[in-house]
Parts: sequence; C-alpha cells; structure tokens
Amino acid sequence: MILAHADSTGGGGINIIKTDLSGNIVWKKLFRSSGSDLRPSNFVAIKDNAGNDQGYVIVSTQLNTKLFGARLFVQRINFDGSSKDSKSYHTTHFGDTSSYRIGQGGYVFGKGVAQSSISSDFFVVGQIVNADLTTPPQDNTGKVLDMFFAQINGNTLDTVFTRTYGGGTTDLANRLYLDYTQTYAYWGGTRSDDQGVHMRFIKSGFNTQGTIFDLPYPAGDNTRHTGNDFCAYGYGYAFIGNHNISTREISLARVGSEGDLIGPITYFNLKATDNTTVLPISGNSICSTLDGGLLLLGTGNKDAQGIDTDYHLIKVDGTGTKQWENSYGNKYPDVGARVLQSSDGGYVVLGTTTLANVKTVVLIKTDLQGNIQ
Repeated sequence: MILAHADSTGGGGINIIKTDLSGNIVWKKLFRSSGSDLRPSNFVAIKDNAGNDQGYVIVSTQLNTKLFGARLFVQRINFDGSSKDSKSYHTTHFGDTSSYRIGQGGYVFGKGVAQSSISSDFFVVGQIVNADLTTPPQDNTGKVLDMFFAQINGNTLDTVFTRTYGGGTTDLANRLYLDYTQTYAYWGGTRSDDQGVHMRFIKSGFNTQGTIFDLPYPAGDNTRHTGNDFCAYGYGYAFIGNHNISTREISLARVGSEGDLIGPITYFNLKATDNTTVLPISGNSICSTLDGGLLLLGTGNKDAQGIDTDYHLIKVDGTGTKQWENSYGNKYPDVGARVLQSSDGGYVVLGTTTLANVKTVVLIKTDLQGNIQ
C-alpha cells in the first residue's frame, strides 16, 4: 500500500495505491473533501478476529482552503479501496473552549494511528495549537503546538477519550504503537525547548491513566538530535533521526520498552566519491529485519551544494554495527519516505523523485543485500 498527497488546484487529496508483489498497480483511489486540502500522514490495516485485512483507516490533516484552520481527518476504506466512512475532528473535540483558533475548527494535525486487537478501536496521536494566534501557523513545527492522544470508537468514529500534552514544541513521527497487553501506547519525535533539540519517546496509558514516561535522548547533549521515525524492535524500539553538527549525519538510538537507552547512539555519515569529503545525509525511515537487525533509509547529498540527492540504505546488525550500504537515484533530487522488509526477505523502498518537473512516487524492490531486483 502506498499513501501519498495528490496536489490539485483548489485543494489536494489522499492518493492511495495498492500494488502486487511485483509493484504492479492493483487499484488506485483518490479521495477529496470539498473546500479542503487533505494531507495524509499514515494508515493501518483493519483486522478481523482471524487477523485478516478487512480494510484500512487513514489519518490525515484536513486544511481549509477557504478559511484558516486544520482538522484531524479519519477515513475508513474497504479492502477494495472503496470509501466506507470518514469524520473530521476540530479543537473542541480535544477540550478546547478558548479563543485560540482562527476560522473554523482551529488547528489539529493528524500524525500516527494504531488499532487495538481487543476493542477494535483506533488510537491516534497528533498535534494541536496551544496559544493565541493572529496569523495561521505555516506548518506543524512552530512553537505553538501541543501533542494529543485520542481513542476513537471503531464502529461510530466518535472519540472515547482525548488528552493533550505540553512541555516543549514537538514534531511527531508518523507512528504509534500499542504494547502486547493493548493497555499502553508509544510514540515519539523531536522535542525543542530551552534544553535543546532531542529525540523524544513517550509511553502513555489509556483514558484516565497518565503518562508513564516522557524522555529525551541523549539527555544532556545539546548538539541537536531529531527523531524522524521509529519502529518496534525486539523488546523495544529503534529511532532514526539527524544529528546536526558541522555536517548533518544519521543517528540511530535503540531503547527498551521502559525508556532505557540500549547501548550508545550510533552515527552514520556519508562520504563523497573521493572517500574524504563528508556530505550531509538525513534519516527518513527505519524498519526491523528478520535477522534481528535494522534497515535505515536516508536521503544523501551527491555534492556539497545539495542540488541533487539520492536514496541511501544502511543495513545494521542487532548492535547497530553497519553491515552494508547502498545508494540509488538519478540526476534529479530523490527523497526517501519509507522502508520495510517484504515477505520474500528483500526490502521495499518508497520515495519521491522529479520527472519533467512533476513530483513522482518511486517504488524500489531490492534483494537481501540491497541490490535492485
């Protein structure tokens, strides 16, 4: 499944594509909302009692193209891609009775989603405006945003509970995980406050249960570590991000389910063809692998100017030690989006490139060693 934003005059929409194992399109659907620009963040498969896919739930941000404002937008589609139902949520759904919203619905940005295998309800995280504004935020990274965590009824799409969190501005990764007991949720991203910029990892209970932990990594280090994506890994989780020093490099942090840092944070830089010049590289996505290791997807500069970029894969073992790396791309800017391991043991890379001045989705399938098949 490929989830993308479709640009269009008067407001974009959700473009969702299902392919077979060879990358051939099975079906392609475009969903729009009148007077809105739908910006999808993530989706999760809806499972039946036997664990089979019955459809999908998509979490997006619904931007009002006529008035200022943004809402959380949840849409369910059937297994064949046809629409089932949808609902939008504005700030009053999250306990906002104040005046800090412009236009209709305030500012609520959807990010990650997960489904409970016990209740079939959905859990969603995102960001919400937390201060009076005289102008709308240009994106979801300004110092005006809190996080929210919500449970949504799997039948009616009504909110069961909502909770907001402050404590520094956070740019969330588009992920949310539930623990094996289905009673705790994990999410994270990048936190910016007077202590610097750090990876942020949060564990929270449901409904009236409070936050179990809210931790920065690495504690006491102010050299700017971002948390761009994370994945379930062994008995814990692994984060990929950027370490912004003299030249941007990828950072990898492995953490336990109780927030303990497992080993040191590992860093990966990118060398130019002369094997001396260090080029900037950003961490985009991460997935666990069947051999107990991790696969990292980055976007690396091909020159110091950064005019051209390539996809860059790095395979590491269970200790974070690099096993191999490969770059892929053409003469245009190639930007990584998501990586995962396929059922045949190889890897799938999702990204974008530019063809004839049109931003285009790219799907790459590799073997176990990262060679394109």
